[in-house]
Formats: sequence, structure tokens, C-alpha cells
Amino acid sequence: MKKKLYIIFIIITYVTNSFALTRGDVQIIEATENIQYLGEKISTNYFLLYKKPNNFILQNKFRENIKQLEKNIEDISKTTKNKKTTKFILQFYVLSLEDIKELILETPNHADAQLMLDASKAFLEGARGIANEHQYESSKEEEMLVRCKELIYLIESVSKYYMAFQIGLKDKEHDKSLSDVIQKINKDLKYISKYPYSQVEHRKLNQIKNIWSHNQYFFINREEATFPNLLLASNEYIQELLINLEKHHKENL
Repeated sequence: MKKKLYIIFIIITYVTNSFALTRGDVQIIEATENIQYLGEKISTNYFLLYKKPNNFILQNKFRENIKQLEKNIEDISKTTKNKKTTKFILQFYVLSLEDIKELILETPNHADAQLMLDASKAFLEGARGIANEHQYESSKEEEMLVRCKELIYLIESVSKYYMAFQIGLKDKEHDKSLSDVIQKINKDLKYISKYPYSQVEHRKLNQIKNIWSHNQYFFINREEATFPNLLLASNEYIQELLINLEKHHKENL
């Protein structure tokens, strides 16, 4: 599995931002955002299973999120046309998922947990490579939709790195990645705060910002105290509120 992940990174190295800006299919961009989120989510699922390997509910969530990841990969495969980089990345996604599925049958272990962390990075980089190849001039509502979806996966990324820390995957690179994600969340929250939401949506946005302001303190100071159940549940609530904002922008397209 590790070799396949390295190959994905090599392919993505050759992806540049010089693609022509044509109005591509917004469904592909949405699917890449979903892949980024689900790539993070299945890693969080695995780290939780590492803590509770016999938890039937967690096992089902892991399987279901893998299925959703497969569906989004298939959606892109059906929609994309004559995009060589995209097709290469999709092929390696499929191969990597076959290996990940096998982990369901095995007892979670530290080595596979590290592979899951590497896999999430590969899914992230691959999704960005696909998105680059399908760039187009987006409308304001489309931009806001993408920002909301981006925030959903960024929140999940924080949960992933936090749980990686909880199971002993600790190093300076992970610490920097978590710090970068937290900064990006704060930047994106400032961006979407400029949008003229209605009173109802604005109330949801304020909830997101208030909850996140508390959560990020504990993520930054994770060495001092650990509240994984509370923080992950709180992050999921933030994601639910973001999904509501996402629906608002989708309806306005």
C-alpha cells in the first residue's frame, strides 16, 4: 500500500496550475471536496477503531465512509473526459481503497494507523490535482459552496490529527500540519463571514464561530488535557451547521 501512495505523490508532483480555465463540471469539484473530507474521515474512523477495535458501530461507519468514497471516485470517473492526470489518480485511488478495505478484517495496529494517515494525505493531494485539472471561473455562490465544503473537511482534518495524537502518532510534521489546518479554518471562517447571510443562517455561522473558538484552544493545547469524545462530537456539530450553510448556497446556484 505504501508504494502505491508514493506513486500517487509522484504523479501529483507533475500536476501544474497551468490548465486552461474553462467552465468545467461543478459536480467534479464537489466530488473532490467530498473525497478530501472522506479521506480524512476514514482515517479518524480507523484511529477510533484503534481505541475500540470491537465497536460494531465504528466498524460500520468505517465501511460506510469507504463506500461513500468509492461513490465519489466513480462519479468523477463517469464525468471526466480526456483528463489523463485525473484518470491516473482515480486508478490509484481504487487500488489504495482495496488495501484499506482489508484493514477492516484485521485488528487495528500502529503500523496500519500510520498508513491510514499517509493515505489521507494522498487522497487530499489527489483531489486537489483533479480539481486543478477541472478549474473554471466560479460564481460567488459556487465559491461560497466550495468554501463551506472545504471547512467541513478541514474540521475533519483537525479531528484526524487530534486522534492520531491520541493513539501515539506524534511528530513535528503532524504538529505543523494541525497548526496549518487550524489557521486555514480561521481564515475561511473570516471569508464566509463577509457573505450577507439571512438572520437564520447568520445565527448558524455565529454558532460555528463560537464553538470553534473553544474547540481550537483544546486542539492547540492538546498536551495539557484530552477530551476526545467531547471535542469530536463538537466538531461533528460544527460540520452539521456547515452542511446547512452549504445547502443554502447550493439552493442559490
